[in-house]
Amino acid sequence: MASSINFLGSYSGIDSATIDSMIEAESGKLVQYTSKQTSITAQKNAWKDINTRLDSLYTKLGTLGEDKTFKSKLATSSDTSKVAITASTDSIASNYSIEVNRLATSNQVTSGEIPLASGKTIKESLGLTGTFTVTSQATAGTEEEKESTMGKFDIKITAKDSLKDIVGKINEQSKESGIQAKIVDNRIIMTDSKMGNRTMIFGGDVTNEANEDGTVNDNGDMAKALGFEKDKSYNGGQSAELTIDGIKVTRDTNSITDVVEGLTFDLKGMTEASKPVSIGIKEDTDTTVKAFQAFVDQYNSTLTFVGDQLDVGDPSAEKNKTGALVGDSSLIRLQSSLRSLMTQSVNSGNPDYKNLEAIGISVDRFGAATLDTAKLKTALADDPTAVKKILFQTTSTETTGVDESGAPTTVTTETEVGMAQKMRALVDTYISEKTGIIATKSDTYDKSLKDLSESITKFNERLEKKRENYIAMFTRVDTAMMEAESQLAYLQSQFSTND
Repeated sequence: MASSINFLGSYSGIDSATIDSMIEAESGKLVQYTSKQTSITAQKNAWKDINTRLDSLYTKLGTLGEDKTFKSKLATSSDTSKVAITASTDSIASNYSIEVNRLATSNQVTSGEIPLASGKTIKESLGLTGTFTVTSQATAGTEEEKESTMGKFDIKITAKDSLKDIVGKINEQSKESGIQAKIVDNRIIMTDSKMGNRTMIFGGDVTNEANEDGTVNDNGDMAKALGFEKDKSYNGGQSAELTIDGIKVTRDTNSITDVVEGLTFDLKGMTEASKPVSIGIKEDTDTTVKAFQAFVDQYNSTLTFVGDQLDVGDPSAEKNKTGALVGDSSLIRLQSSLRSLMTQSVNSGNPDYKNLEAIGISVDRFGAATLDTAKLKTALADDPTAVKKILFQTTSTETTGVDESGAPTTVTTETEVGMAQKMRALVDTYISEKTGIIATKSDTYDKSLKDLSESITKFNERLEKKRENYIAMFTRVDTAMMEAESQLAYLQSQFSTND
């Protein structure tokens, strides 16, 4: 084919460029296909961007309904090196005076020195064989309470175990036993994970027997024992003691959560006499305002983008540029519904607060919203319940009737009437993954793009076939012209000879 193409046009003057022009003249349908393909892709991408913005709007509307948005508290401490404070949404705005008289500590027991053989380290075997038993329990409370807090575990020790191996075996059971072990200068330090006055008792084959005179019998070789006296009660640890507004409190922890509802007191250090720590809890309106501002910003961003996609531009302009979704009825309905919801009225129980404008959110004639933070804070301080009801409120309606047997029945229907609830419901009809309007449109766009791609492929195949036919046809013309020229030259040479 290449030689034919090179030969093409030698006599007829019709070359590849001419054929390209002829094919291009017949490619109008292809231009329509690709133009349609570009348009549909732009529409699909525009809806994809709208979906992202609506999803963010849906989330920010949900944040307005969370307890932390309306009930968030700001907690302060006059001395965080002594008492740190955390307030949950259940806390009450108030002030407290805290004195820390004592911090809670854990029971910690240190063994006697465990001499190692000359030149050996804690990683080499001790040659001990037997069982090491540890029991830990509280020393305060009734016998039943003591028994319920008891933790007992056994460690099997073999002759090949080193000091490090033994401590490792103890720590493997720390989660169940509550006892953590470590090595310091060839001594084992055992620490109870629980705080308060508690006891540790050690037993088993590898502890030291106590003689009647109080001395410890180590059989002449301390290396054959772990340095703890058998069956001795090692007591230690203490409870935290603090005073809250004159009330004395003791707890077996330095993180106290059960004294004042919604507050966690983290004790860091003891206070000086007559120098209590002042704790302040107040409403955190800044968190609420930030949530409202985030909603307003996202609403404006979404509405602006929707408007851009529906923009008809300047129809009188020669090269007018329009939005990707001009005239799309689903998008026009979304735009109208969003604007309408921003100005709806709700019965909040307080006639002063019946719509968003009353709490500081105004909407201009284009639908753009603006937040007056001062006005919002005033409303929150005056009636936070009414403010929230504008956004989230469910009403119940009872309908009487009869069942299949004729007995009277009452059906209760609950309806969400808050602005945020209605807007979330609207948004969900668009962004729902399976049944949403955008998902349905995306499927339709994908099918159209697939059909267009197949049509373009078939059309290109037809054009290529036509190109091949043109090449073949004009090559034959060139061949015929060449043959005719050759014959003419022959005849002319014969006539010349005869003369």
